[in-house]
Amino acid sequence: MERILVVAYRPNAGKREELLAFLAAQHRRGRELGLLDDIRPLLGEGTHGEIVYIVTLRSGTDVDRLWEDPVFQDLDASMSMIARMVPLQTLDEAAASYMDMASLPVHGGTDIPR
Repeated sequence: MERILVVAYRPNAGKREELLAFLAAQHRRGRELGLLDDIRPLLGEGTHGEIVYIVTLRSGTDVDRLWEDPVFQDLDASMSMIARMVPLQTLDEAAASYMDMASLPVHGGTDIPR
């Protein structure tokens, strides 16, 4: 059964575009491994610059397989130098009945320019 993964990041000052590039690279890697669905990821931006990343994995076991991949781990380590993963409930938007965020252009997914 497919799984939906939702992650929020707070980029360091001036690192927003670099974070978006790393998220695109992680998505490409997940697709190369056959772990992510063909559905494009969704990106949202919170009022304080948080980036919310939503992807569909082919199955629940794929989450572990993705995090075990050395290339994915290297991308994640690089991302940790420029952004911090934050709990979803810390976003102002999470206090409402639904999250209403600005949509960001996707630099990953089925229509990735290479």
